[in-house]
Amino acid sequence: MNEKSPEKKEYDKIAMWLLNLECNFRCPYCFYDDSQRSMKTRAADWVRKKVPALDPYKTRFATPEEIGKFFDETGKRWYIQISGGEPFVYPKFVEIVKRLSEKHLITIGTNLSLPIDEFISKISPKNIWSFYVSMHLGERERQGFSVEDLLSKVKKLREAGFRVEINYVMYPPLIPRFPEIYKKFEDEGFELQAKVFRGAYGGKLYPKAYTEEDRKVFYDFIPSEIDRAASFDNLSFTGVPCTAGMNLIRINPGGSITRCPHDRERLGNMFKGKMKLHKKVKNCVVPHCKCTLAIKEGCVDFRKRK
Repeated sequence: MNEKSPEKKEYDKIAMWLLNLECNFRCPYCFYDDSQRSMKTRAADWVRKKVPALDPYKTRFATPEEIGKFFDETGKRWYIQISGGEPFVYPKFVEIVKRLSEKHLITIGTNLSLPIDEFISKISPKNIWSFYVSMHLGERERQGFSVEDLLSKVKKLREAGFRVEINYVMYPPLIPRFPEIYKKFEDEGFELQAKVFRGAYGGKLYPKAYTEEDRKVFYDFIPSEIDRAASFDNLSFTGVPCTAGMNLIRINPGGSITRCPHDRERLGNMFKGKMKLHKKVKNCVVPHCKCTLAIKEGCVDFRKRK
């Protein structure tokens, strides 16, 4: 193996790209339920399920070359964090990553349930910072995908030179299974990270309803202080200088560009090839911030949280 994921992040600007809302999983705790997916998207899902040979998305998106050109023409090297939905259901996803990774640094958020052999055969890991894999154990097993299947895939990615991070959503009925599954991955050299469930279950609202015993698991298995704080606290940086909009952007499925996931100030549209970034640092204007990427990458000073 000659190539592997880089050891150091080297980039000029960050793009958080919410590639799509389409997903082959239907997790009960997903923050995008059917009411939030467009009628067009739901109709396309129905068509694809009935007639798999049809691609109802083929006219909706820009080509890999157009997407690559958008980032290249800024003259900057971008760290592009791609998430969804499930990115691997997106048309020509492998080609998009191949084009972007020629010049930019990429992280991919995925449930890793779909085939990855084509990706491994076509993509060099040298500009792929990581695969950020969400296990979603209950939905995974409901669809017939085993824990062993996931373990096999992350091992295959590692053997091909890719860095892999794995999280386990601590949905209340799945908490008792965490230690056993953690040990299974630990034995193979992977560190499973506990991820907070947000929402209602059993008449209780989480994460507030987690017991002290539950929380101990989190503090043992969430290594980052920033992630622990974002999991249980309402972080606020209102009035604190933040480089979002200048050094960080959020790109939504329709291509619209905003300052960050919480500040909806419009800065352009990727599919139209238009973007106007801030020329200087501005203060945060949102009451609550859950953007751990922006915090970890130094866009805002974590010490100044309120």
